[in-house]
Amino acid sequence: MPWSTNTVSELRTALVHAVRTAGRSVARAAEDFHISRTTAYKWLARFDQQLPLADRSRRPHRSPDRTAPELEAAVLAVRDQFGWGPRKIVAYLRNHNQPTPPVRTAAAILRRHNRIAQEPAPEVAELRFERSEPNQLWQVDFKGYVEVARQKVYPLTVLDDHSRFLLALRCGEDVTMARAWNALWDVFAEYGLPEAILCDNAFGSCGLGVSWFEARLMRLGVRATHGRPHHPQTQGKVERLHGTLEAEVFPRLDRTDRASFEAGLEHWRCAVYNAVRPHESLGDVAPVYRWRASVRARPARLPEVEYAPGRVLRRASSGGVIRWRGAKLLAGNGLVGQWVRVEQTDSSVELWYGPYRIRQIPLDQLRNPGLL
Repeated sequence: MPWSTNTVSELRTALVHAVRTAGRSVARAAEDFHISRTTAYKWLARFDQQLPLADRSRRPHRSPDRTAPELEAAVLAVRDQFGWGPRKIVAYLRNHNQPTPPVRTAAAILRRHNRIAQEPAPEVAELRFERSEPNQLWQVDFKGYVEVARQKVYPLTVLDDHSRFLLALRCGEDVTMARAWNALWDVFAEYGLPEAILCDNAFGSCGLGVSWFEARLMRLGVRATHGRPHHPQTQGKVERLHGTLEAEVFPRLDRTDRASFEAGLEHWRCAVYNAVRPHESLGDVAPVYRWRASVRARPARLPEVEYAPGRVLRRASSGGVIRWRGAKLLAGNGLVGQWVRVEQTDSSVELWYGPYRIRQIPLDQLRNPGLL
């Protein structure tokens, strides 16, 4: 039997030695080394021709289908400019009438040049919900803080549900309703009014009734809706946007200067995200192609709520409470000093703020002496 060898080339050298030096027959040597006689004669012939016994590279001398250097350079340039993955890079090149490789080829180019470290995660089918037209619903939320110039800054994002158009990306030091409202008031002036706004429960009342933020939206004829507690999927589009900010934007901006940071965010919002960044759910086009401004213009000042003559009204007290037939009903701390319409039916008492019903209390609860 042959002695132990470490590499394939050493094994082949041992085979040649067994036949040419030790005088063993080719058939016996092939049997001892567990190879066919054809393979044994092949390596003996290579030895006789003084050719190396190691494996030769199978790489072809020519690669006519190899990606052109110009196309590789274009893929890498888009990656370096925006930090996108292969699918968005291919969509961007296609949208700008440039030659485009398949997505898998673009991914191979990025891996070959150490732009991505691993295979992309497999795509998972998602169940998406979106409004059918722009301005039917805007999503509003505060992004978790980012440190800028040694200070915590909380960006406020306002996103159109249908087009993914990013209407605002404003920075501030707090996450209050007042700051959100001031930013929205400016956005309303620029883009018009939506039909509804979706935000988390931080913008709502702590208990029952209407918050200060919600009341102001109602006065503009904008419906306020909220996601369920501990259920970020309800605002999935704006949450996904926040992930994009973390991955693509914040690492590329100067965070030593607040003014430069905010200018960089605004440039990215207008010139990159809205204008050129392909969005998968939009068929790999940018949001600007599906967006249009609202036809409902913002008034010069916040209007007061008006009621038709003859309606039964009660003014909310300092705690947002109204009295009805001896009972104390909570309208909401956002309605302090505001008039609330009361309607009693056979089974309940309904509270209305303008055209919006805000509470419905069963009649049998009116006997309760506490706050309802």
